[in-house]
Amino acid sequence: MRNWKRVIPFLILNIIISAATTLTVLLLWDRTLRPAQPLPVSVGGSGGFPMASLSPQPPSEVEATLPPLEEPVILIETVIGAGDLQNEVVLLRRVGEGELLLTGWKLTNGRGAAYVFPYLLLNKNGAVRLYSRAGNNTVMELYWGSNQAVFRSGDVVSLYDWQGNLRATYTLP
Repeated sequence: MRNWKRVIPFLILNIIISAATTLTVLLLWDRTLRPAQPLPVSVGGSGGFPMASLSPQPPSEVEATLPPLEEPVILIETVIGAGDLQNEVVLLRRVGEGELLLTGWKLTNGRGAAYVFPYLLLNKNGAVRLYSRAGNNTVMELYWGSNQAVFRSGDVVSLYDWQGNLRATYTLP
C-alpha cells in the first residue's frame, strides 16, 4: 500500500504532461492544416446547381499577381466521372512560372452552373481537384457542394479569372 502512495504523484504528473502535449499538437495541427473556406454561394439557376457571383472588388494581392491573357497559367487536365455525383471531379494544374492565386476565379459547365474558388494559391506545377459533391475543402481538394452531377458529355468546362477573362477550357467527350 505504501508503494502506491509514492507512485500516484508520478501518475498524475504523467497524465498532465500527456494532456498538455496532446493539446499542443492538436492546436498546431489545426493552425497549419485548416481547410480552405469557400466563398458564400446562393442557390439558383437551372437544375438547382449552386450559383456563385464574383465580388466586384478582388483582394489587392489578386490584382498584383494576375498574369497577362496571352500567358498560359492553368490547365483543365480532365473531368473524371462526368454524370456520377460521387465520382465526378475536375483536375486543374498550374502551368507557367510562379504562384497563381485562384481566389475569385470561376469554373462553369456551359449550362449555368458555376463554382467560384475560395482563397487558394497554386504553386508552379501545383494541382487541385474540384469534386462536384459536398465535402470539406483542403488545399488539394475542393468541393462544389452540388446535390447532383454538374457535368455531362459534350459540356464545355471553362475557367475564368476574377476579371471574367477566359483562361482555360475543356470539352467533355
